[in-house]
Amino acid sequence: INISEDAKVSDLHSKEKELIKQLQLFPETIQLAADNFSPALIANFTYDLVKEFNSFYQQVSILGEVDEAKKVLRVQLSKKVAQVIQDAFKLLGVEVPERM
Repeated sequence: INISEDAKVSDLHSKEKELIKQLQLFPETIQLAADNFSPALIANFTYDLVKEFNSFYQQVSILGEVDEAKKVLRVQLSKKVAQVIQDAFKLLGVEVPERM
């Protein structure tokens, strides 16, 4: 996720920061799961990510945001979350529906 000049890290909503932190844990979680032969770590990570995204979605306007830079960032963030969930499910052997 690229944060433009207009949307600085200090301007991010606390829920955006938390979601970004959670996303950054994905590679480490995959490695830990592989090292420990524990796919449950990926499942637990995904559950935590979904909870964090739900909280973000409930508290932060995405498409209704008037600041275009923030709107773009939030849409990109949402797409990244969707991609990570899809990747995690693929690793777990779970099919992901096109839409929910």
